[in-house]
Amino acid sequence: MAEPPQSRQSDLRPILHYEEYTIAWICARQEETEAAIYMLDARHRGVFPHVHGDDNHYIPGEIAGHMVVITCLPRNSTGTVSASTVVSQIRQSFRNLRYGLMVGVGAGVPGPNLKPDIRLGDVVVATPSDNSSSPAGVIGYDLGAETVDGFILRDWQAPTDRRLRNALEWIKIEAEFEGTDDFVQYLNVFASREQGRNFMHPMIEDNLYQGDESNELVARPPRETGGPKVHYGPIASGNKLIKNAKLRDELRDKYGIFCFEMESAGIMNTIPVAVIRGVCHYADSHQNDIWNRYAAATAAAYAKGLLNQIGPETKVAIQSAPNSK
Repeated sequence: MAEPPQSRQSDLRPILHYEEYTIAWICARQEETEAAIYMLDARHRGVFPHVHGDDNHYIPGEIAGHMVVITCLPRNSTGTVSASTVVSQIRQSFRNLRYGLMVGVGAGVPGPNLKPDIRLGDVVVATPSDNSSSPAGVIGYDLGAETVDGFILRDWQAPTDRRLRNALEWIKIEAEFEGTDDFVQYLNVFASREQGRNFMHPMIEDNLYQGDESNELVARPPRETGGPKVHYGPIASGNKLIKNAKLRDELRDKYGIFCFEMESAGIMNTIPVAVIRGVCHYADSHQNDIWNRYAAATAAAYAKGLLNQIGPETKVAIQSAPNSK
């Protein structure tokens, strides 16, 4: 009987160490994960030892000196429960995790009288509104009780971590001072590779319709610059895909929301996380997938800018005092 061939040394993949990674970059869709990979300054080749109970797959790498792992929800498993399961398993394996980034696409909510004037490809970052008494930037709008007096919201979302909130505030201040958003430079990487061009601006009209049954467009002034804008405000998170302009506007007026998505309400109480969404449609019946990849790219570029703002943690060596005898 023939002996099995021995493994060659070149076939062995290096073993990666969970404790070295401090940032979890979480996506819900394939195109969001692809956009995240483009943001890596370096991709680590290797494999993590299997941990029983952790079913996630991780793409490890480095961004701005941070040790980052990228993971994605299973296909066709969006929603708060799936997101909660994924993040719980991340916490089980990566004991030194400091922050999470929930990065991907979402449905933009144009404000009353276009204030804010949210457009496709723009970025929405979850922060409390100026009028809010709560520091939470994510609203679990379908968490509550149906009573004889109507729906009562009972949402216990944790606020964005203070360190992350401070970094977001400084990004906003610097953008207003400089008159431009620094993160836009990271979109250039998509033009440098053939497949990356799928993530560039689709170069079609951005149409906002007056209603679900209408083909009349909302009149909006042209923008002075073609790049994405960033909006800071509450993001609504729940297990329903909103494709109804009337409901969208009702929830906007009730909670002051800027964006809808379907994952963050499941993870805010599990890990300190920043929620970053690129706008791919307007939560109405006219939505399609044309803007998905560009929206995923703008959100990923902002997330990389956030990691550059935070800066990596330094390990301070503790030196023993000289022995005095």
